[in-house]
Amino acid sequence: MLSCKEAEKMVIPYINFQLGEEELEAFLTHIQDCPSCREELEIYYTVSFGLQQLDSGSGGYDIAGALENSLYTAWMKVRGVRLRKVICYAVNTLCAVGVLTTLLLQLRIWGQGGI
Repeated sequence: MLSCKEAEKMVIPYINFQLGEEELEAFLTHIQDCPSCREELEIYYTVSFGLQQLDSGSGGYDIAGALENSLYTAWMKVRGVRLRKVICYAVNTLCAVGVLTTLLLQLRIWGQGGI
């Protein structure tokens, strides 16, 4: 579990898409449970997003919606990483079971053949 101080240090890297997978999950979990850190994120995100919109000259200024979309996308990334890890573990387990089964069957064949 992150402390507020650690989460506050991750706000700018989050906005700039610089957090690793584990850091991102820890940050999102903390932001979800800590109103003061969530407010800190909203402030920095508002400034960053507003400056980007002014620089690009686009007319859309739904900053709150952009933050919610960013958080949703980040959670989907975290879930995708979790799913990928589970699938890798499952495939590795199935491969190990397959190799072990093949080895046991080969030992049985050798035992019946008298080798």
